[in-house]
Parts: sequence; structure tokens; C-alpha cells
Amino acid sequence: MDYYFCYLASMKQQLRLKSHYHLLRKDGYIDFIKTLDEGIRIPENEVLDYLISSLQETSATMEIVSKLKSTYQIPENVAEKLIQKFIDLGVFEYFTDDLPIALNRYHRQLLLFDAIQSEPQFETHIDQQLLLTHTHVLILGIGGIGNFIALSLTASGIGKITLVDFDVVEETNLNRQVLFSESDLGKSKVLQAASRLMELNSKCTIVAIEKSIKSILDLEELVRESGPISYLVLAADQPPELVLWASSLCPKYNFKYIKCGYMSYQGLIGPLLGPKTKSYEQLFEHWGATINLQDQLIQQQNEKFIAPSMAASNAILSNIAALEMIKDISGIVPSCLIEKRLLFNLKTMELKFG
Repeated sequence: MDYYFCYLASMKQQLRLKSHYHLLRKDGYIDFIKTLDEGIRIPENEVLDYLISSLQETSATMEIVSKLKSTYQIPENVAEKLIQKFIDLGVFEYFTDDLPIALNRYHRQLLLFDAIQSEPQFETHIDQQLLLTHTHVLILGIGGIGNFIALSLTASGIGKITLVDFDVVEETNLNRQVLFSESDLGKSKVLQAASRLMELNSKCTIVAIEKSIKSILDLEELVRESGPISYLVLAADQPPELVLWASSLCPKYNFKYIKCGYMSYQGLIGPLLGPKTKSYEQLFEHWGATINLQDQLIQQQNEKFIAPSMAASNAILSNIAALEMIKDISGIVPSCLIEKRLLFNLKTMELKFG
């Protein structure tokens, strides 16, 4: 972090229009359009046109101030206040040409960070990227959900990801588990997934653990030996008590956890919980005990259950979960899943919390 503050202090005062805006001249205004329902409208005028034109020719702040002074007889202090006003509005920003490596690779996602949480100095968002770099995520279950979450978190620059699964790649996995190929059939899921993820981002530390979690003691041993972990992703559907075990262990080991799964065509994303939130059992009814007490006939039938799934549905649900984790880690905006569970009807695209 010390390097970063020295870096900011030494940068040149260069100015530009934020690149995530579209501009539209209409009905006497210039609209700076961010989304279909968010933007900034400024009455068109000669000075604004001149500023936009000047920024296409130079980025030197003092040169632009000087041009405003000489062309429009605007006092220097007024020109500086005008530029600052556009910075405060989130239209202009300071920047430097000497970008750190992190800003080159993650430039597009830092643009998204800035669109969500505008900063006067674009490179300020490297702080948020560093938070991702210093995060350790443990993903329990490398099936359809775990594949996409691991893929997105690795691409985003999470510093360390631990993959946990005990299964091998089967042909029926290939319609939704995108980290695997036909040549991986019969091989360890975690080892093949780790290999693929390291090809994607060599700066991310990937740990593969072949392990089955059958009790809270198994999960505690895993967390303790893998730790410290920042987040636990519950992407496995068995055993059903996993979320209760995570709830019990998170205060002791100081991690947050998020659950993601589906029932038929309904996605269940969240909640995102941790030591400082309510526990899962305080917020939601858990069926685990009831399921385990069913008579033999019902249990035998339930053992034949097969979850409907495909790559497209898994990608939607998993990436919502991944994005909410990135929000929480980076602090760009509070996650929508803190103490909440998002229900996503894949048939109608209806979203609701419940």
C-alpha cells in the first residue's frame, strides 16, 4: 500500500473525460449517459464544447486552464473551479499514463468499479483491486456452480482460491462444468479445475484438495488447515447441514460464507453471512433435520433425485453470487445478499428476495 500512495503522489496532473460515458447532444443539452436510467445532463454551451474538444487534443490540466483563460478570458481560478465542478459531477477524472500492471489486466473491471462508485482519480480503484488480491476464497464443491464461481473469481484477480471436491469428471458433467473437457473424463475434478484456472491467471494461487465433507468436524479441519480463509462458498448440495456447520464455524474462524444453488428452475443465491451478521438459522428455515427424519420409503425415493441443470443456468446464478462477493470484498457498494437470499425464476426471469 505504501508503494501505491507514493505512486499517486508522483503522478502527473492529467485530465480526461471518464471513458464509461456515452455523449449525446439533444434538445439544447449534452447528455453524459451511463445507463438507460442514469446520467448527467448539462446545457450545451460553447465552453463545454471547447472543454470536450480540448480533452481530445491534450490531457494536461494546466494547459486546458491556460486555453480557457486565453480563449474565453476566464480567470485562472474560475477555470480551475469549473474543471473541479466537472470532476465533482463524476464527468472528468485525473489519471496517469504510467499504469501499474494490475490496472492493465483489470482495467475493464476497474471501469465498472468507477461506474458504480465514481472517484476523481481513476487509479484510486487500485485499492479495491488490492483487496481482491489479498482475499482467500475456499470453494466447497466444484460442480456446475463451483466451476463458474471459481472461473469468475480467478479472472477477477482473487489472490488465493482453494478448491475442494472428492469427485472425478464424468460425461454428464460436461453440459455445465465448463472447466472440464472430454480429455478430463475419469480425472480428479479439483486437479483439472486447478490446472485450468492457473492457465487463466498465473498470479492467482490455486490450491486443490480432494476431500469429502461428511461432518462439522471434517469442515472445521478443512477450514483450520486451509486458513486463514476470507470467504467460504457453499457450492455443494450435500450434506444438507453444510450451511449450519458454516454458520457455527464462521465466528470462531472469522470468515464469511455464501450459499448458491438451485431447485429445478429456481435459483437460490445467498445469503452472504459472517461473524457480524445474523446466523443462517435465525433468518431461514432449514430442512436438514426434517429430511433426515423421513421414513425409508421417502428417503429411498429422494436418493434418486437428479438436479435439472445446464451451463447457461449455472452461469447466471453463479456469476450473481461471484459479483456480490466482489462487491463485498472491494467495498464498491454493499452486497445485496447480506442476510438476504435471492430467488431467481429461470422460467420467467422474475427476481425476488425470500
